Amino acid sequence: MNDNDEDLILSKNLEILQEQIELISDKIKNGKIKDIKKEELRIKLIRTLCYLCKTHADIKEKQELEELRIEVEDLKESIGKL
Repeated sequence: MNDNDEDLILSKNLEILQEQIELISDKIKNGKIKDIKKEELRIKLIRTLCYLCKTHADIKEKQELEELRIEVEDLKESIGKL
């Protein structure tokens, strides 16, 4: 797998996670829960949202680190050519 493939996979994962974060956030904010079973579901949705946010942040951090690594490699090559 090359760098472009990995970037594409990370970008797609971020897109999917962002959609799910928005969906669950909306359900948490706008849900009308009137019984205990539904309240338990709401709590599970909140936990899922927290997990998705953490995963989203981790993937975004990995993506940014990869971009920095590429930039450093490019700078090393430029310095080597001087």
